[in-house]
Amino acid sequence: MLINYLKSSAWTIGIILTSIIIVTILNYFNILNGTILKIVELLIPIIAIFIGSYKIGKASTKKGYIEGIKYGIIWIFVFLIINLFLKSLSLRNSIYFLLLMLDSTLASMVGINRRKN
Repeated sequence: MLINYLKSSAWTIGIILTSIIIVTILNYFNILNGTILKIVELLIPIIAIFIGSYKIGKASTKKGYIEGIKYGIIWIFVFLIINLFLKSLSLRNSIYFLLLMLDSTLASMVGINRRKN
């Protein structure tokens, strides 16, 4: 099962890095800026964790929501450590972490329902 978590984490990290590079290039050329840039920055981890959790759900044999919760906790822990180092922990971040947990849980449930028996 650890291999599945590593594969899903690789997907998530790859999507985040690729998206960050694309957004940085678009921001450099002033295509994305202001409010749209902030929204895109919030959506990147949500989409990446959704896809990673979906992969976990597809690889899981039962109880996809538990796998999604575990995967979400892993990523929330990573983001929490980063926020503690940057000293930017706030109520807004806590709400965002809860949204990531919900996203991960739902994606894993969708993944287990979409897998082929």
